[in-house]
Formats: sequence, C-alpha cells, structure tokens
Amino acid sequence: MPFTSDSANLYRIETAQKAVILTMLGGEELRGRVFIHPSSFRPFELEDVSELFNSDSPFFPLELETGEVILVSKERVAEAAADRGDDASDQPREVPAPTALLQIVLVGGEVRLGSIRLEAPPDRARVLDYLNALTSRFLTLYTSNEARLINRSLIDRVRPLD
Repeated sequence: MPFTSDSANLYRIETAQKAVILTMLGGEELRGRVFIHPSSFRPFELEDVSELFNSDSPFFPLELETGEVILVSKERVAEAAADRGDDASDQPREVPAPTALLQIVLVGGEVRLGSIRLEAPPDRARVLDYLNALTSRFLTLYTSNEARLINRSLIDRVRPLD
C-alpha cells in the first residue's frame, strides 16, 4: 500500500503554539512560538510551557517570528517568558496549592519578583522545602501577566516576601 497523506494523518499528534520570549545564557533574546502537545499529566488538556521546558528532551523547536524553525538547547536557556493568557494550566486547580511571593536574585544580580505554587504536602509547604525538593530544570515564577521560567542553575538567592 503506498504511503498517503491520509495514512500520515492517522499518526499525527495535534499541537498548539504558544508565544514565548527566551533569554539565552549569553543575553540574546529570541522571540517566537513553541509547540505544545497534549499533557501527559492532565488528560484532554494541552501541556503548559513549564511541562515542555522541564521534560527530559534536551532540545525543543522554536518557530522564530520570521517563520524559521530552530532547535534550542534547554540548558542554554536562562529564562523563558510566556503570556499567561487563558491557559488551563494557569487556572485554579481543584485543590489550590499554597503560593509564596518571592524575590529571586540571579547570578549577575538581576532581580525577579513573583509567586510560586508550593506544590508540596501541606505539612511541607515551606519555600525551603519546596526549593530543596524541586528536581525540574526550570522554576516557574508567576507575575500578574506572565509565567516566567527561570533556569534553576542561575538562581543565586531567594528571599520570601510573605
């Protein structure tokens, strides 16, 4: 049986695109869109940007504003900013996780302000416990209009503000 586009569509994985602004380790800023797949944690929903950046795969495709697609190394991304928009992942969950307001100082002295979700058992919902248990490559810091993913290896210090 010859290969047809109909048979290819049987195996096609639907994706959506999400606008991001990446700051690379060297300071270069890349603007474009990442491709979001169905979530492996929430059936029938798309993954959020943090799932993409914290997955095991070391590279991801980025469609630049020019339409060119490049492959970016996650290890070389210092920060990624994504508009929170109407993402299902940014809506309150069935059981809301406690949050903490933080000041994060990066290597080099840049400061970021925002909140994190302390997704930890209630008896361990301290910032210190959460940070020490975190194994993902990026920490998600929420501001009023964006989710900012910060490469944990670039965090110099954290100051809880509440």
